[in-house]
Amino acid sequence: MATRSASVDRDFLVVAAIGTGMTARAAAQGGADMLLALHAGRLRVMGAPSISCMLPVANNNRAVQTFARAEILDRVDLPVYFGACVFDPSEDLDALVAEARREGFDGICNFPTAVHFDGAMRQNLEYVGVGFSREVELMRRARAAGMGTCGYVRRRAEAVMMADAGVDILCVNFGWNAGGVAGVPSRYSLDEACEHARQVFAAVRRRRPRIKCTVEGGPITTPEEAQQVAEASRADGYIGGSTIDRIPLETAVAETTSAYKSVAHLQQRIHSLKSEWLGDGHEFGLIGRSAAISSVVQMIRKVADSELSVLITGENGTGKELVARAIHAASRRRDQRMVAVNCAAIPRDLLESELFGHEAGAFTGAVKARVGRFEQANNTTLLLDEIGDLALPLQAKLLRVLEDGSFERLGTNTPRRTNARILCASNQPLRRMVADGSFREDLLYRLNAVEITLPPLRDRIEDIPLLVRQLLPQIAAEMSLRVRQMDASAYRALMRHTWPGNVRELRNVIERAVIMCDGDAVTARDLSPLEPSEPAPDSGAEPAVADGATGAAAATEPALMSEREWIMAALQRNRFRRGDTARELGLARKTLYNKMRRYDLL
Repeated sequence: MATRSASVDRDFLVVAAIGTGMTARAAAQGGADMLLALHAGRLRVMGAPSISCMLPVANNNRAVQTFARAEILDRVDLPVYFGACVFDPSEDLDALVAEARREGFDGICNFPTAVHFDGAMRQNLEYVGVGFSREVELMRRARAAGMGTCGYVRRRAEAVMMADAGVDILCVNFGWNAGGVAGVPSRYSLDEACEHARQVFAAVRRRRPRIKCTVEGGPITTPEEAQQVAEASRADGYIGGSTIDRIPLETAVAETTSAYKSVAHLQQRIHSLKSEWLGDGHEFGLIGRSAAISSVVQMIRKVADSELSVLITGENGTGKELVARAIHAASRRRDQRMVAVNCAAIPRDLLESELFGHEAGAFTGAVKARVGRFEQANNTTLLLDEIGDLALPLQAKLLRVLEDGSFERLGTNTPRRTNARILCASNQPLRRMVADGSFREDLLYRLNAVEITLPPLRDRIEDIPLLVRQLLPQIAAEMSLRVRQMDASAYRALMRHTWPGNVRELRNVIERAVIMCDGDAVTARDLSPLEPSEPAPDSGAEPAVADGATGAAAATEPALMSEREWIMAALQRNRFRRGDTARELGLARKTLYNKMRRYDLL
C-alpha cells in the first residue's frame, strides 16, 4: 500500500465509508481501522440520500479525488481506499488505478456498484460491458498494481468472482441502510441477513480461507445489530456508511464508531471471563481448569489445522465425540458438517455398506445405489466412533483409504476417492487388541498419528464444581425448575464418588437431583442413592473429639487443627486423589479416609 500501514489483519475490522475530512477524523478518533472515500458519503453530508451516487449527478471518480485530496489523504493516519465507479465506458481502468495510486490512496473499492441494480437494468449494464464484471476486472488490475482491494457484493456468485479475483476484503452489502430519516426499507430482515452472509462467507472461505469478510447496510443500523450479524455469520468486520456519518456532530461520529469497535472488545471480554470461570476449553464444551483437561485442549488446538488422523481414547462418558467435534470446529473444514458413524451401533454385515456405499443389486435388498459415509465426508471430517468394533476385513479396507484415499462401493470395482479427514475414537485398549490379533497393528500405527487420551473424571475431580456450575442451570432451565445451586454437603458427596460413568454419569446424577430437590439448592440428600466409592470406616476408626471435650482431649485440639491443614495441603497437591495422598503421607488409605471424615474434609 502506498502511504499508511493497513489494518487488514485486525481481529475485527471497523471500516468507515465517509465523504468529508471531519467525519474521517472523527472515525479515526473513534477507533476505525480504515476509511473508504465514497461519493455516496459526500452526497450524504450535502443533504442527499446515499442512493444519489447511482445517478449521473456528478463525475463520481473526479469528485472522490477532489474531496479526498483536499480533506482526507494528508490528514488521517489510516489506510484510505478510493471508491471507484466503472459505469462510464470511456474510463480507462489502468489509468484510473494509476491515478488513484499516484494521489496516495492505499486501495480501491467498487462503489457505486452494479450489485444495487436488478432485472433488465443489471442485464443491460453487463451486456454493454459496464456492469459487475468490469468491477471485478478493476479489482484485478488494482491488485496487479500493488494496491489493496475491497469488493462489494450482494449474491454468492458475485462473492465467488471477487474471491477468485483475489480481493483482500469482501463486503456483503444488504442495500441502502434502513435507519434514520433518509433510510429506505430493507429487503432483508436481520435473521435473513445473518443466514445470507453466513452462506456467502462459507462459500468464499472454501476458496480463499484468509479473505476478510465484512457486512454492511440494509437492516444493520445499530452496534447491537452489527454484533448479531457478525456473530451469526462469523464476519471479520463491519463497514459503516450512513450509520456513521449521517450524524452531523464530530463527537457523535466518534461515539458511534467506538460503539461498533466495542463489538470485538466485548466478545474478547466475554470469552476471557468464560475461560476464567469454566476453563480454556469452554468454547468446545470441555469444562475444567485441571492440568489433565487443559492438556487435552492444547492438543486440540495443535492438531486442528493439520490433516493428520487423530485417535481419541478414553473411558465411556469422558467426551470423546465432544473432542472430535472440537477438532473439526477449530479446523479449516469447519464450514462443512462433520460426518460421524458409530461402528458399534451398526450390525457388522451392514457396516461395510454404511462406510463405503453400494451399487444397486450389490446384495439382496439393495434396490438402489447408496452413498457411503466416506463419500459424504469428502472435504470434511469423518469420525469413526468405537473403531475397535470394526471387523478385520473392514480394517484392511480402512487402511487403504487412509493410505491413498481410494475405496470401492459394494458391487463394483470402480475406484472412488475421498479426502475426508479421519478421526477415530475408542474406549477399548487397541494395543491389547493388537496383541490378541483382533486389531491390525499397521492400522493402529496409521490411526494414531496423534493420540489424545481423555482423563476419567476421577482423575480431575477438582473440575467437578466447574462442571456443576455449567450443567446445573442448563438442566434446571430444561426442566423449568427453579434450582439455583448446590450446597456444601452436595459438593462433598460428589467429590468423594469415583465416577465410573464419568461426565455422563455426573449429568445423570444432577438431572435426578434437580427433580428430587424441594428448594432452590441441591443437598446431599437429593443425590441419594449416590454413595461414596471409598470403603466405609470400620470399627477401628479413630474417635472424633466430642463437643465440650475437656482435659487431655481438649489439650490436643491445636495439634489436631495442625494435622487437618497438613492433610488438606497434601490433598490439594494430589488433586484430591486419596490413594496418592495416602501414599505421600505414609498412611493407610482407610486411615486417611477416617481422618478426612473426622476433620470434615469429605
